Amino acid sequence: MAILVRILVWVAWLAGAGWFWHAGKIGTASAIALAALSLVVFAWPSSIARRRHNELRYVDMGKEPTGYH
Repeated sequence: MAILVRILVWVAWLAGAGWFWHAGKIGTASAIALAALSLVVFAWPSSIARRRHNELRYVDMGKEPTGYH
């Protein structure tokens, strides 16, 4: 779901930049710069904390059985 929202926001960003360019509010270079900035912002990886939460974690159980002490 988060990826879909991210893609929709990115498409809205590009549509907005295209609309401002088409309306003559910004120049061609500014529209290209906004498109490049959108790639940087929306292609940025998710936060490290979120990635750590989803990764597998292995617990070291030790090599000796606990019953032989």
